[in-house]
Amino acid sequence: MAITSLFAPSGEPSVQDSLWHVVSSNNVAGQDFKFVFDIFVGGVQQVRVKQFPDPTTLNGYFDAGPIVRNGFTYNWFVPENATDDVYLCQPSASGEISQLYQIRFGEDVSGITTSNLASGQVRAYNWSPPAFKRKTFDSTTKLNKFYTNRPTGARINTGAKLLIPFKTNATLTLKVDTYNQSNALIATTTDGSTYANGGYVQLDIGTAAINARLGNIITDAVKYYDVYFNTFDKFRVVLSCNQKYTPTNLYFLNKWGMYDTATFDLLSRLTSDVERKSFTQRDFRQGPSSVTYFDANNVYNETKTNYENREVLSLRLTMDAPTDNEFVWLSELITSPQIYMEQDGYYYPVTLKNNTYEYSKYINNRLRPFEVDIDINQTRQRQLR
Repeated sequence: MAITSLFAPSGEPSVQDSLWHVVSSNNVAGQDFKFVFDIFVGGVQQVRVKQFPDPTTLNGYFDAGPIVRNGFTYNWFVPENATDDVYLCQPSASGEISQLYQIRFGEDVSGITTSNLASGQVRAYNWSPPAFKRKTFDSTTKLNKFYTNRPTGARINTGAKLLIPFKTNATLTLKVDTYNQSNALIATTTDGSTYANGGYVQLDIGTAAINARLGNIITDAVKYYDVYFNTFDKFRVVLSCNQKYTPTNLYFLNKWGMYDTATFDLLSRLTSDVERKSFTQRDFRQGPSSVTYFDANNVYNETKTNYENREVLSLRLTMDAPTDNEFVWLSELITSPQIYMEQDGYYYPVTLKNNTYEYSKYINNRLRPFEVDIDINQTRQRQLR
């Protein structure tokens, strides 16, 4: 008996896509022959699957994707870090940003199972495959880059957060170039300490975090600033002067599996959807010698009593006209499975109500604001009667 692995995922494959394994055996002519596939994660067996050979190729084909992705968790959102303002957190390589799994191949002949005749292991990563050019690249293309598809620039208000991820295999040194209103360089500030953890880093490069890390370098004299590490790509942050509206930040899981920031800096509208439950009763009361419709305080009896009122809050948020590239990136907000809204220093899980999305282009629509409708996943009840 001999099992040969013919194909396995390589590079940094997506756990949200197929993870095909192809094997052959010199024993396929055996009675009722089946291939045996065992998946282990962290040394614990997740599943055993037995399959007949493909009738044409006589090979065994197994997609480990559905099994492995079922073990990923998404409870690691950390928008603030009291001990480190810029470097917020790193998702775990054991089921948050990636997962290492082992696959063992065996045979079942005439009802007798022989396992682990060959094996291999693969690390799968929690990024989503694109709509186009699927299987033509993986997350290795984002090494030592901001781990996002957004254009390398953002506009924020002074004091606001700007969450963005970074992927690296290097020891990081934070650098910030500040520019004045004449677009002249004010200074280049280099962090006196380094970040040596490597891997996938969730960052906050908003003004408050940068000032806390490097000193008060972003002042009223600064028009914009560039954030970068070592000699890697720069990310430009432009400070907004619009004080008419209070911006609302949505932090969403992007297609690479970490958190991006979408800032809605124009008007917002808060609405309330109330669900009422009630019961009916007679509007009169029968006394010893009369029938009354109101009491001694001239308060009429209720015909319908509302015993439960539930309130669900919704928001319509508006963003100043994005660029064509920003509209492409913002599609990830619409499809994101996890979104948080920041409000007065607290972070509320929300659900987008938008189910369709247009990749708007300037040539078609000229300048066009971007609006989303969200439900705040926090039901409130009034007094129960």
